[in-house]
Parts: sequence; structure tokens; C-alpha cells
Amino acid sequence: MKKEKVIPIDSLDLVDLYIRVSTTEQALEGYSVAEQEHRLRQYCAAMGHRIHKVHIDAGFSGASLDRPGIKETIKDVQKHLVRRVIVWKLDRLSRSQKDTLIMLEDVFLENGCDFISMMESFDTSTSFGRAIVGILAAFAQLERENIKERTMMGRQARLAKGHYNGSRPPLGYSFIPGSNDLQVDPYQAAIVREIFKLFLSGISINAIARKMEEKYPTVRTWNNTMIRRTLKNPVYIGKVNDNGILRDGIHEPLISEIDFQMANAILVHNSKIKKQSCRSRSLLTGLLYCGDCGARMHPRRIARGYPLRRYVCYSVSRTSKSMIKSDHCTNRLHPYTQEELEQIIIDEIKKLAADEDYISEVIRNSSAEAPVDDTELFQERIEELNRQTDKLLNLYQIGAIELDQIQERLAALKQERESLTAAMKESQTKTDINMDHLKIMSYASAFQVALESGDPEYTNSIIRLLIDKIVVLNEDIEIHWTFC
Repeated sequence: MKKEKVIPIDSLDLVDLYIRVSTTEQALEGYSVAEQEHRLRQYCAAMGHRIHKVHIDAGFSGASLDRPGIKETIKDVQKHLVRRVIVWKLDRLSRSQKDTLIMLEDVFLENGCDFISMMESFDTSTSFGRAIVGILAAFAQLERENIKERTMMGRQARLAKGHYNGSRPPLGYSFIPGSNDLQVDPYQAAIVREIFKLFLSGISINAIARKMEEKYPTVRTWNNTMIRRTLKNPVYIGKVNDNGILRDGIHEPLISEIDFQMANAILVHNSKIKKQSCRSRSLLTGLLYCGDCGARMHPRRIARGYPLRRYVCYSVSRTSKSMIKSDHCTNRLHPYTQEELEQIIIDEIKKLAADEDYISEVIRNSSAEAPVDDTELFQERIEELNRQTDKLLNLYQIGAIELDQIQERLAALKQERESLTAAMKESQTKTDINMDHLKIMSYASAFQVALESGDPEYTNSIIRLLIDKIVVLNEDIEIHWTFC
């Protein structure tokens, strides 16, 4: 239960007089200290108030509460030494509406002290005085909303001009003294470049986080989220994020756009395959597809009690109902054990590491077609859907049609528009991750190192940088490389 504030009996009739005057006001308007004190003492005599103290701020502006006299007045109120505080005019207390409200609500009323302004007949002990406090509070709220709106407008204007907006600089940068603009921190910038280099060389996010924690324990709190956020942050290619819209920033980039796009394409690729394959001991889990029905393939023992395993189509094994694609799959005859099939793929990757001409041959023989950019088609259809929606709403507004007659059609248009918007966004985020020969050879070499290290997570991560999927139909094997 909240305790009621107890006011000492001795203070029930005591009042503080507060007087403020600036030099300009005294010269132009005659608000002298002596004149104010004379009138306030006359008022107290007429009303029967006993004066506790007179607090004077001579030569102080009313724009701030940083005044010795008002601070002493506040102390008296908080110690419950007085029952009332009296001023000659309301603006003697403060010329700031916000400060006035703070004094009324958080100092005077909070401590059971009334406030009286003699010239305006303003007295918080009356119902009218309390109503005025409510009005002041409403205006103060309006001012806070206006400040918030102006702040937001200023933020948007800064972003539109390429200025960074944030309370803390991202890794690799520091704030230019006196502003929120970014300048390169050479030491941290080298760490950012190292993170991208490690990731593009096939090192997993987990391994990078551990490495950063070992080398730079005091720079940041290193974890998977921190590494992933760094790899996704467009500030490193000289961009600022304006509510999802990337704008050219005025700061210096740390990473080339090619490396940034490559890293984010790999993140997207890895997110699609999730961690299913990484958790499996089988090298090709998540990459193998049946050439007949299109279902995934998984490792399974050839026979009970028999140690050898081979990759089998889910439509054939029927071990997972959700993975079955056909009731009549014919892909039952491929002769490879799990070990043999994996070794075939390993040998193909080793060729990439050893022979640049072989890479060229693989690319020439690839039948993969370049991805089609459907963004323009999506946009045209969305615009058409918007036009149809506008026509229906216009017919409704002029009374030519009832709302229940168009609700179903409007819902269908909205659903199609949302589907197209999602498809267009996905199409735009698909990044071409074509690699040059040196990059392919470096990945292939890293794969061999991963195999020798015995780290299954590292090995699975590297192989998925090179191979998109593998299609097996009986004895035929078709590798779909990511760089073709």
C-alpha cells in the first residue's frame, strides 16, 4: 500500500516566495526584485500566510531550471518545510512549458504543496488550478509528439543523404568526433575483412566465431549471431539502410560488392539446406536426388546385419511418407555403395583443385541455363492488380456496386498481389555466385584439407560451396555445380 505523505504541522501555514528576474526584463518591463517581493509580501499579509523564506534568482533566464534559487525552493518542498510556493507571475517559475509542468506535477503536487501565481490567480489548491495543470500536460504531450516527429524527419533526411544512423558504430568503424558519421577504424576494419575472407574460403560461422574469440576477445562478444550480422551488414559496401531501402552512404566501404554478394549468396544457399546435412555423418546427404521421381536420397543398409550402405531414393525405401514423390519409382538398380558414390564425388572435386583446364571443360559441358529475371513481369502484373483494385473501389465509392459484391474479388486480388510481391523479393535476393577459376580451385583445395582434418561440419560446408545437387539414376551420375 502506498504511504500518504505526512506534512509537518509547523509547515501548514508556511510559504516560500520565489522571485526571478533577468537583466533585460528588469530594464524593459520593470520586473525588479524589490517590486516583486513587495507585492508578494502584501499578498501574504492579506491572505494570512507566514513566509518561510524568500528565494531569489537575479539575472537568470527562465529557459532552464539550472538556477540556485529554484533549487533551494525545490529542496524546501521536498522536505515538506512549506505548504505553498507563491510567485508573482507564472513565467517567473519558468518560461519552458515542459519545465513548468514538471515543477507542478513532479515537485509541488507530488509533495502535497500548492502553487500560487498571484497575477493569473492560479492556485493548484482549487479545481480550476488543477484543470489548468491537465491542460498544460496535454500541450506538453503534443510538444513531445512534435519533437518525436521532427526527430524522425531529421533521421530520414540524414539517411537520404547517406549519413549513418545508429547509437553505436558497427564493427570496423568509429564515429567522427561530434557527429554520427562513420570513419574507418583500421584495426577493426582488418577484423571485418578477415571474417569475410574466412567465410569465403569455406570456414563455418561457428569456426569463425571461435577464431575471433581466441584472437580478439576484447573487441566484441563473439558468437554466431555476431558473425552472421557482420556478413549481412550492407554498411561494409558503403550503404546505409533506410527502412529496407539501401542508399549510398558517405562513409568508406570495407568490402568489395562482389565479396559481399558472394558471402550473402552462400548464406542463402546454406539456409535452404539447413543443418540436416551438416548433422549427418553422410557426406552427400541433402545433395542427392533421384533421377526418376525427383525425391531425395538417403543412406541405408543394403540388408539387415550387412555392414555396407548405399544411398536409396525415399520413394523406394518408403521410410518417410512426406519424402515420397512417386509410387512407381524405377531407380532401384544403381550399383554404388555409399562409400563408392562418395569417392566418385571426392575424385571429381580433386580434379578441380589440380587442373584448371578441367574446370573450363566442366563449365563448357554444363547444360545449366542462366536464371531468368522475372522481376519486370512481376512488377507489371502487380501494377495491373493495383489498377483492378482501384477500379473496384471507385465503383463502390460512387455507389455503382455494393461492398459485398466486390469483397471476394478484392481478397483474391490482394492474395495474388502478396504472392507476387514475395516471389519478386525472392527473385531479387537470388544472387549469381559465378566464381572465377582461382576461387573454384581454392574451394576444391580447402575441401581436401577439410577431409583430412576429419571435421564433418567443415567438409559439408565446403562441398556445398561447389555442388548444388547430384542426380543419380541407376548407374548414371550428374553433378550440378554451383559455378555453372
